[in-house]
Amino acid sequence: MHVIRLLTTGPRTSLKGTLAVTCLAGLGNAALIGLINEVGEKAALAEPVSGTLLLLYVGAFAFFYIASRASLHEANRMLQHRLGMLRLRIVDKIRHAPLRALEQIGQGELYAVVAQETNHLSQNLPLFVSAVQSGFLLVFCLLYIAVLSPPSFLVVGAFTALGLAIFWRRRVVLNRALGGVYGHETAMLDGMTSFTEGFQEIRLNADKNDALFHQFTRTVSELETAVTGIGSRWVALMQFSNAFLYALVGVVIFVLPMFFHGYNDVIYKVAAAAIFCVGPVTAITSASHLYAKADTGLGHVYRMEERLDEAVARTPPTPDGSRFQGFRRIDFQDITFSYRDADGQVVFTSGPWSFALNRGEIVFLVGGNGSGKSTAMKLMSGLYPPDGGGILVDGAPVTPEIRQEYRELFSGIFPDFHLFDRLYGLGDVDPARVRALIHRMELDEKTDFKDGRFTATGLSTGQRKRLAMIAALLEDREIYLFDEWAADQDSRFRDVFYTEILPDLKRRGKTVLAVTHDDRYWSCCDRRLTLDLGMIQAEAAEPGAPSAG
Repeated sequence: MHVIRLLTTGPRTSLKGTLAVTCLAGLGNAALIGLINEVGEKAALAEPVSGTLLLLYVGAFAFFYIASRASLHEANRMLQHRLGMLRLRIVDKIRHAPLRALEQIGQGELYAVVAQETNHLSQNLPLFVSAVQSGFLLVFCLLYIAVLSPPSFLVVGAFTALGLAIFWRRRVVLNRALGGVYGHETAMLDGMTSFTEGFQEIRLNADKNDALFHQFTRTVSELETAVTGIGSRWVALMQFSNAFLYALVGVVIFVLPMFFHGYNDVIYKVAAAAIFCVGPVTAITSASHLYAKADTGLGHVYRMEERLDEAVARTPPTPDGSRFQGFRRIDFQDITFSYRDADGQVVFTSGPWSFALNRGEIVFLVGGNGSGKSTAMKLMSGLYPPDGGGILVDGAPVTPEIRQEYRELFSGIFPDFHLFDRLYGLGDVDPARVRALIHRMELDEKTDFKDGRFTATGLSTGQRKRLAMIAALLEDREIYLFDEWAADQDSRFRDVFYTEILPDLKRRGKTVLAVTHDDRYWSCCDRRLTLDLGMIQAEAAEPGAPSAG
């Protein structure tokens, strides 16, 4: 019962208040039914309706209207607060989770859970509140029938309980089927991501485009089949509930008078109350399908949260700074790391490799595609914890408890970088300094910095990388990681990167690790590491490297 878990998370006072107001709305509705029966009885006996009954009816109506509106308002306020806290909790765990854990979960599932699965309750809140009100109304209607005729109450109550029990058992089976739809929806979202993120590739290759679309068609067809099957079961379930209730009314009208003496005097009141029970039960059964979908969705949210908890439990709190500021040397000793598939089989291994990184030097990582350069960069920066080996900073080991302090040494621009329109974490930055860097990156005519954000980020990849460079330079970290940064620059700005930006960082005492294929600029580094199949094959010095002076 994941919805119940959500509602009971946090202060209980708001939940109790919401339930109390909803109960009052159901009570007001039941009072209206009783008053209608009283007026109907007087009309049948040709007796005048007193002003007192009229005032009671108006008062009951006003009470029901106000309570029903307050119930919806309070339920919406409480639910949105609970969902907001859940989303914040999930995102907080995402931002503290290890990179590899997020990669294994996948963007499609993350987006589906945070953005989609938490919305089912919000979108159908009025129906859920109405169903809860109907539940209270059903209870009050049964109590009203008990006052009119205890035998009728026993029959109606037993029939209602039996119907709800059968409905619930079928509902549980349907819930299991709903759980299977989630996998199809996630596959469809992943397919959509392939179309948007791989648009250039599929437009250049018609066969790839068609094959991707055929695969997506199969995914949509499987989703359609699953949802249609659930819809058929749901229709059968609804037909059962409606038929059962009308059968109940038939028993009240035709069967009970044959067994209970004096029943004819109240038969129309009991029949009216039983007919009014049809509406609440229909509202409850109709909302149960949406409730089950919301409950299933929240189940996916909580399961993902458990996966994140396992990852975050191994992650220490974020430090205020880094004890490694001003380091002189970083030693990587026998580093190993393996990627594994869903079955735990190793698909690629980096290492073991060892080398030392000195402060103020420029090191190039070179090698063919798939040689493990990007993986090595993530291991060197602490984004991936190594499976074996260790990192020492000036002789002090980097343990899991202080790994985030070690990461605080780095600022990086990776091939799959995300460009933020704001300089998060640099709230007090001087706008004049930002504009000066924009001018240096030759982006004056493309964007500006106003109100704490870049005015335009929809630029070419090379220009967006220059904006990312501006943010990295303003962070002023001690080690810079550039993974193929120059690959998307024109020849002029590629030259600026190697002959101006890198020497300037070196003069400022910064350390640079750069992945590159530009062999004509290899003289711009102090050392060059060559990777092949995850191994460092050679370490070459570059005597022609520019000096720090």
